[in-house]
Amino acid sequence: MNEEAIAYIEYLSKLKEIKRPAMPIFDVLAYTDNEYLMSIKEIEKDFEYIDDYYLSLHHLKGE
Repeated sequence: MNEEAIAYIEYLSKLKEIKRPAMPIFDVLAYTDNEYLMSIKEIEKDFEYIDDYYLSLHHLKGE
């Protein structure tokens, strides 16, 4: 059992570190709360006439 653990530790030590790309810095104070709310309402208005029930029954179920 110890031999397997030692072999696993050696395997893990040979793995390279994955470097993630740096995320851009967002200025969360760039917009007011009202501007965020207006944006969300505009997006909701764009999807107002989509029939979610029809889509879920016919498109997502494969018909």
